[in-house]
Amino acid sequence: MNRGLLSKRNLAIVFGAALVLTVAITAAAIGLGHPDVPSDDVAVIDDDSVDVPGLFEDGVISKANFDRFLDQTAKQNGMQSVPQPSDPQYKQLKDQAMQSALQIGWIVGEASRQGLSFTDTQIQQSYDQIKSQFKTEQEYVKARDQAGLTEQDVRERAKLQLIQNKIQDDISNSVGTVSESDARKYYDANKQQFTQPATRTIRIIQNKDAAQVNQALTALRADDSAANWKKVAAQYSTDTTSKDKGGLRSNIVPGSFQQPLDDDIFAAPTNEVQGPVTTSTGTFAFEVISATPEKVQSFDDTVSSASGGPAQKVSDQIKQQIKSQEQQEALTAFGDSFRSYWTSLTQCASDYLVQGCDNFNGGGPTCDPSKLGPSQTGGQSQGCPAPVFASCQEGSAQTGGQAGQLQCTGAGPSPASPGSFKPFVPSAGGAPQGPHPAGEGTTGAPGGISIPGLTGG
Repeated sequence: MNRGLLSKRNLAIVFGAALVLTVAITAAAIGLGHPDVPSDDVAVIDDDSVDVPGLFEDGVISKANFDRFLDQTAKQNGMQSVPQPSDPQYKQLKDQAMQSALQIGWIVGEASRQGLSFTDTQIQQSYDQIKSQFKTEQEYVKARDQAGLTEQDVRERAKLQLIQNKIQDDISNSVGTVSESDARKYYDANKQQFTQPATRTIRIIQNKDAAQVNQALTALRADDSAANWKKVAAQYSTDTTSKDKGGLRSNIVPGSFQQPLDDDIFAAPTNEVQGPVTTSTGTFAFEVISATPEKVQSFDDTVSSASGGPAQKVSDQIKQQIKSQEQQEALTAFGDSFRSYWTSLTQCASDYLVQGCDNFNGGGPTCDPSKLGPSQTGGQSQGCPAPVFASCQEGSAQTGGQAGQLQCTGAGPSPASPGSFKPFVPSAGGAPQGPHPAGEGTTGAPGGISIPGLTGG
């Protein structure tokens, strides 16, 4: 497992990040009788196996325990205290804390439902991994205390990490081996993905004045040396890309120019001056310096890995990608039903209704995707965000902070709208990419997980 990812995931657990996992079931939600929520409680999950010390007892989260969890959530977002109920941030913070608490309870319930258990040694190892991200015991204690957590809280989150990883691994490992025939079908249906287009290196003159191009042609047909091309292009060409380079343009692929020039370039022999050729943008003269034909990688070709790993057969790359897609589909299916099943067992008090409560009827602010900023990975936003919690570490010059001070990252409660949380969904969103020819990109790891508050860096 990548140490960097492990560090960030565990740090997120230390600071109370809700565990969001890419797994779930395809069974329909079970309609059971709804339990009442006592006046001193905020929610009841109708499964008494849901026990989380300091949060849930026999599936019930009390107001006292929730207030403690709300205070932790505020601290993990860099707040000194929970805002007053009149503060607009209060409801957002409360809704996030409620949704996160339910996620934790659901995950613990799912572990019981699947009969998962872990040894004291396994839990200790997970706890040790959390602590190992800090240079000293003092740093760890400082971060833990500033997040409002106790040792018992951290050990519970270490156990939650084990549950999450186990469920995800079981779902991913349930996907069988991809057959040779299925890989071959994919290859035959997607051959364009394994085709490297023809390329040309050319020298070219462009000018809207055909007479200028004809004068250039006369000079080049008398002497088409690189030195003369440099003089002629500088004198006659208006192509800003190449006129100062002797008209040279490399790695030209089909479709780079308007017709009929594009076809003429790919039909012309090498080392012969051609023209004039007229398009709507001007008149051209050109010479093909070198030509590389189109190449289709065969199903059994061995190609280098774009990620720097060992070379692989195209067929093996396809099998890996198909398996990755099937794992994503299995994880997505599990997530859909996981939410449905546990929502059907969850009742919340009227002042604590959020998505995830079976008696939640919607309403409240909605998230406008058109107003969202870019995603944390630099691409377009994929939609309304899940609850976001800050992750914290000791500051340093590299991170723009000061040594000895806890530096927290993550936008806190403000980006997430009530009802926007979706536990157990693929982190990347959408369908996995198809396999690429060598050097043309890579695909994400199957079943990648996303923990709110992790922004990388």
